[in-house]
Amino acid sequence: MSFRIQYDISEIVTMKIICNPTSYNGRARKNWPKYVKAFKENGLDFEVEWTKGVDDAIKIVKESVKDHKIIAAYGGDGTVNEVITGLGQTGFKNTLALIPQGRGNDNAFTLHITNKLQDVVQMLVRKEERKVDCIEVNDGSRYVVGVVGAGISGAVAYASLGAKTPFTYTKQLIKNIFTYKPDLMKITIDDGEIIREGLMLDVAVGNGICAGNKKILCPDAIIDDGLIDITIVGNVKLLQKLIILGKLDKGTHVKHKAVEQHLGKKVVLENVSDHDIPRHFMGEKHGEFPYTFVMKPKALTVLKMPDHVLKRENWL
Repeated sequence: MSFRIQYDISEIVTMKIICNPTSYNGRARKNWPKYVKAFKENGLDFEVEWTKGVDDAIKIVKESVKDHKIIAAYGGDGTVNEVITGLGQTGFKNTLALIPQGRGNDNAFTLHITNKLQDVVQMLVRKEERKVDCIEVNDGSRYVVGVVGAGISGAVAYASLGAKTPFTYTKQLIKNIFTYKPDLMKITIDDGEIIREGLMLDVAVGNGICAGNKKILCPDAIIDDGLIDITIVGNVKLLQKLIILGKLDKGTHVKHKAVEQHLGKKVVLENVSDHDIPRHFMGEKHGEFPYTFVMKPKALTVLKMPDHVLKRENWL
């Protein structure tokens, strides 16, 4: 279906769209023709480049920042992570646009971006901006807007890589409730204060609230408050696992006595066990322990959805 949005565009801004053909098991590639048709019908000025492998989007961003004010990520959370990392490694001088095409689209949810084509077109035409925080990982080896997890959330992410449907996350979570055991980790914040050392089922370090297809890991996280949220699930047995993990859809697990919440501007997460611990960056694998997370307040400029869309989605 075609549609045209009528706006007085006083300035044309060249946009680079970085597309991942493998996002959502190839659905991104199949959906592309209707997106490009709508973009052209609404007078958008853009160039397109398709990624060819892991971290390719980072390279494309670095090659594009001088000639394109807006860098758009057309894909899932892994693609968004790479584009944000490229923007961070070039000094956050450009504006990010999200065109959600993944299984979970948790970064888009965090940034209040819908996956409806007409909403996306309005966002790209209006070009309204906002500033949000971004977490720097290990001196800029990665930048994250959403959530980093270690423990059972990492195991679920590993098992869900390449999955064909969003329901895989829930399936793998249920499976790991019965098989995954807590790991030895150490968490230090800000001036070196050790807030926890010992067995933990999971640690979530968040700027956004969710990962794993809307599992609310850090329900109190605010994307522009300048603080990192840390949610820790302690050394729990099977019954407690079932109770806590069964509440992730609403984020009410944080009320359980075995769950701790902390805030900081710098977080160091260490593996003190005798084996590797699975971890994820919004579902993506990256790097090795220890991890140092530093908050970069309002470093990232993003295109926002129009207010009427935010109101419709109850996001205002």
